[in-house]
Order: sequence, then structure tokens, then C-alpha cells
Amino acid sequence: MKGKKTLGITITIASIFLVAVVCFAAYHHMGEDDTGIFLSVYPDKAGTKLDNCNLCHKGGQAGGKSFGSCQWCHRADVYGYTVPHGNIDNTLNSYGLAYKASGSSIAAIEAIANVDSDGDGYSNAAEIAANRYPGDPNDDPSKVPAPHKVFTKAQLEKLPQHTQFMLMNTHKSADFYAEYTGVPMERLLNKIIRPSATEIIVYSPDGFSQYHPLEPDPDPIFYHVFGTYAQAMFYYNKQADITINPTSGWCDYSAPSVAGRTHGDSIVNPKGLKMLLAIKRDGQYLAPGILNPSNKLDGEGPYRIVPPQKVPRPPDQKSTAPNAKDPNVWVWPMDDNADHSAGFSARSATMIKVLPLPEGTTDIDVFEAGWPYIDAEKIVVYGAIDPVPNILEKLVQLHDAIDDAHKSAFKQPFANKLALKLKIDVVWWLVKTGHYDKALQKIDNDILQKMNGCSQPSGTPDKNDWVKDCEIQKQFYWLTNEIMVLMRIVA
Repeated sequence: MKGKKTLGITITIASIFLVAVVCFAAYHHMGEDDTGIFLSVYPDKAGTKLDNCNLCHKGGQAGGKSFGSCQWCHRADVYGYTVPHGNIDNTLNSYGLAYKASGSSIAAIEAIANVDSDGDGYSNAAEIAANRYPGDPNDDPSKVPAPHKVFTKAQLEKLPQHTQFMLMNTHKSADFYAEYTGVPMERLLNKIIRPSATEIIVYSPDGFSQYHPLEPDPDPIFYHVFGTYAQAMFYYNKQADITINPTSGWCDYSAPSVAGRTHGDSIVNPKGLKMLLAIKRDGQYLAPGILNPSNKLDGEGPYRIVPPQKVPRPPDQKSTAPNAKDPNVWVWPMDDNADHSAGFSARSATMIKVLPLPEGTTDIDVFEAGWPYIDAEKIVVYGAIDPVPNILEKLVQLHDAIDDAHKSAFKQPFANKLALKLKIDVVWWLVKTGHYDKALQKIDNDILQKMNGCSQPSGTPDKNDWVKDCEIQKQFYWLTNEIMVLMRIVA
């Protein structure tokens, strides 16, 4: 009894953590009514990824570029959310169109529940139950999200901080010196990545992405995650100083951390220059990224991936200046071969994908998932990372889903419900204590057999099933399937 009580306390704590993880997902405009209508029919989806604009809206392509649903809706030539003048239908996915055609009401949500709006073989209700987008054919209950870990600002600031003074050398914009503070990327990833991990891709909410190998790479444009970068020197010249030459200068020396430095001084960072997940710049939190009136990203926070120069060089003239490459005009003319590391520095970073993605798992829609992280000041790392925390969370979720299900959903209302929860408790402990093979066998050969009939071609409960309500059984089945896919990564 004592052990069981302890397990109950542990599961309760894990449940609280699970809620904290998924609640970042809600993102929609204030004043709109459709979110409330959807949640009145599906109240348990509050805070999940479905509590989001892209439940009904889609992105698009224009000018050879891809746009997420937020930017697509705000484009003046598509709809123009701020001052609407386009056709809203141009922004709706198949589920949003079905909802609108049915009357945009509670009755409409209910009327299309058993429709397969995106044609992927699963009804809207089945996809919603599994937290999949009913308007996206590439997102269905058979797809398993890759292992992930969400970091809050408070969690990041509890990790050992690193401060470094450095040059941010751009290609088209003004260069600048600054002192960034944050968590070294090596420190952030080292304890959670799998041995198979080889590289990362960092994403901004507007879809901008940047590739980085984990280990040093001889290619000058690939900025590595692990290890330190070359020591640099401080470069100063009056011609480059924007303060002195506001129209022709190209380097901003105004940061407080520049004070007292003279040309030729070594830049001393006691712990070396590192690729940094920056949280502050010159002691101030980074300004959060927003969509500006031109529908482009402004700001660099709450987090920015900051790689130092691999080959330290002076701030060179920006490419847009007149005679930019003429050494007779500029002390440091534009140099195509210079190390413009700032261009490889993802502003307002929201997602870090660790490659390769484990077998059986799917990617995040990077054009849709970013903006909620900006508002919540969070960043997610996903892919080839330790899946055990996610497995434990999903076991808690399955345990709670069974506990919440009405007793009439079970063949033997009391005995089956209690027995299933106890079996999940056993698996939870096996995973917690590192017995992954035994945990996988218990799920595959025992638990799954009690809830798999409705997901087979017959579409009805089989003789071994303990859950007789097919809709509830499918919910349990697909969640259990997710657990099994994640278990195979470590088993």
C-alpha cells in the first residue's frame, strides 16, 4: 500500500508537468469566437495544439517562399487580417472550410465530427481525440510526434550561464558588437541527445531555418555546436562608426560592453567563445519577435542562437552601400569571403530539431508551431533526444484517460478499468527503473491486446478487448501506439 501511494503521488506530479508542457500551444486572436465554439464541444482540447489558429487555417506559398498560417492570413494579397479585404476562404484548410460551410457554430462542429475532412482515412472526431489536425492529411493518429523537451525561461536561467563579448558581422545590415548571455548550446543538448544525433536545425517562427553540425566542420559556413571558437580581436575605425557617420558608417559601437576597448585589443572571454542560446544582450532580455506591418519578423528574442565567427575578421561594409567592395573608398570594404556569422544566427528561435528523427516519428510543422512559443517564452528541442520523459508523460496521460472514461465503456465496468490502470502503473515503474524491454513487452503483449479490435479492419471490439466503446477504445489504442513507438527508441 505504501508503494502504491507513492506511485499515485508520482503520477500526480507527472500529470502537473504534462499540463505545463502542453498548455503552451494555445494561440489565437483575441475577440474571435470560433475557438470558444470548438472548445465548447471539445473542452479537453484547451491548451493542446488544436487550441490554435491553424486548427482551421492553413499556410501558403508566394514568390517562391512558404508561409505559415499566421503570415498567410496577414498577407494583404491573401486576406489581410488587420484590415481584412481578401477572401477568408483563401486561408482555410479543409476542416475550416467544412466548419464554415456548416454554419460556423456548435452545431457545425458536431455535424462534421464523423466526416473525414482532410481525406486521410480518419474521421475528424478520431483525429481530434488523438490531438491531430483534422484539416491536415499529413497529421493523423498513426503519426507519432518525435521525442521533445520544452524549456521555459525560468528553466534556462537555472542552467549555468555564459557571457561573451563578440562581433555580429552581417551581410546586408549594420554590424555590431554586443555582449550576449545565455546557455551554451553544448550544455543545453549534451545531456538529452541520443548517441545517434549528428546535427541540428534551428527554426524561427517565420519559417527561417539554419543548419548546424554538432562537431566542428571544415566548411566555413557551418557553425558547430560543440567546442569553442577562435579568439578574436576588437576592431575600431571612425569611418565604420555609425555614431560618427550615421549615413555611411556600418558598425554600431554603442553597446555598453564596448566602453574602454581600443582597436587591436584582444577580446577575452575566460570560458571561450561558444555557440550560445542567448537570453540577454548587454544585460537586457532580448526583445520578443513580432510580425511587423510588412509581415516580416522584428526583434531577436526571447532566444537567439548566436554563433561566433569561425574566422575572426573586422566588420566589413554592408553589401548595399555604394562602391561597397572598393578598398580605395572603405577601410574595410565588403568582403564576400568574410565570416558573416550573424546571417547564420537564428533570431527568435523557437524550435531546435536534432537529427536524425527516430524511426516511426514525425516532424513538427515548423511554419505553424512557432508563434505560441514566442508568447510563452519557451523553446522546444525535439528529434534524436531521450524519449523517456515523454514516455512517462504519455503513460500518465493514458492512465488518466482510462480513469476519466465512463464505466460503461468497459466490458466489466469496475474490474477492467482498475486492472488496466494497474497494468499501466507497472509499465510506468518499469520505464522509470530502466527496464525498457520488459515495459515494451508488457504493453505489446498485454495492454494493447485489450484495446485493439476497433482499430483493426473489422472496426469492432474483439473477444479479447476490455474496452467495448469503439471511440474511447481508439483513443486508448493510438495513445498506446505512441508509447510503443517511443519505447522502441530505447528498448
